[in-house]
Amino acid sequence: MILREVFLNLLVWIYVILSVPVMGVLAIITRKKVLARLWCEWLLKILGIRVVVLGNPLHHSLAKTFFMSNHQSQLDIPVLEHLLKDYNIRFLAKASLFKIPFFGWGISALGYIPVEREDPREGLRSLLACVSALQSGVSLVIFPEGTRSQTGELLPFKKGGMLVPLKAQAPVCPIAIFRTREIIPKGSLWFHLKNREVYVYIGKTIETKGMSLRDKELLKEKVRDEISRGLQHCIEYCRRGDKPWVK
Repeated sequence: MILREVFLNLLVWIYVILSVPVMGVLAIITRKKVLARLWCEWLLKILGIRVVVLGNPLHHSLAKTFFMSNHQSQLDIPVLEHLLKDYNIRFLAKASLFKIPFFGWGISALGYIPVEREDPREGLRSLLACVSALQSGVSLVIFPEGTRSQTGELLPFKKGGMLVPLKAQAPVCPIAIFRTREIIPKGSLWFHLKNREVYVYIGKTIETKGMSLRDKELLKEKVRDEISRGLQHCIEYCRRGDKPWVK
């Protein structure tokens, strides 16, 4: 088991080192969003990650959706790319990530949206870019905690992330991700592969039509409650061993 884990970690990092520059250049040339999904799918396959989906079905009829998820690990992004492959999604990401050679250039070319928390002017620009993307039919993904949780417990949610769906009057789909932190916790570069099942709970869609920007606190609480409920559901599922919906 230990030798297998060492081998897979070595294989993953060879894959990352060799593929990121290639995918980054291809993304700049082609601007095809499918490249990001394929890269994430291949990463999950190398690691042998199995995504177990619980909760409500995803409504693919919704042209624009704002997905909000808790954030436990770097693995959350590949898991969400895999889960939401039928949507035309873009992530909101820290502005500093866009400065990383090849990786940052690639996600910029694919239409990922940088978020600058320290500069109010840039924050407004990001807000307007998000609203424009949603109105064009693109679905967005955000981690409202703003950073990865070291303990797995939900961190306080940022109110700023609530402004976009309220402004665009877009539905919000809360998602709870469980056990990615056990595979690769914050601050680690080593994948722990004793258990390779990741659990994802799809919460009930929250409609924002009729709500205003003044309702950002209300929306924040609704999203947080649904994600918290989803995490608890994942924990209870692990104890019961119910039949899952596997993606």
